[in-house]
Amino acid sequence: MADWREGEVRHEVRTRARNEWIEQANDAFGANQTSDGYACECGDRNCTSVLMLTREEYEAVRTDGTRFAIALDHENPEIDRVVSEHRRYAVVENVQEQPRRMARDTNPRR
Repeated sequence: MADWREGEVRHEVRTRARNEWIEQANDAFGANQTSDGYACECGDRNCTSVLMLTREEYEAVRTDGTRFAIALDHENPEIDRVVSEHRRYAVVENVQEQPRRMARDTNPRR
């Protein structure tokens, strides 16, 4: 895998870990809101988009360790495939074997 692709996947994985922390922190502080703000899990290191997702929406993304929640039109077709698109966000999965393996191996819910 080319270095830039690996860097994008690593960024997706780091952002997913940050979002897991956000979810845990909200639970610990009893934040029972209808939606929470999560960082866009796209591969762009400069992205600052925040996704407002319900807990159910976020949990649906997390059922597969190769999937990430991103802002609309933030996918990179060289490493991602859009599996669903919603009004506020999209869900992508890694398409190449090495990025898929990296995403699975670093999945905090495995």
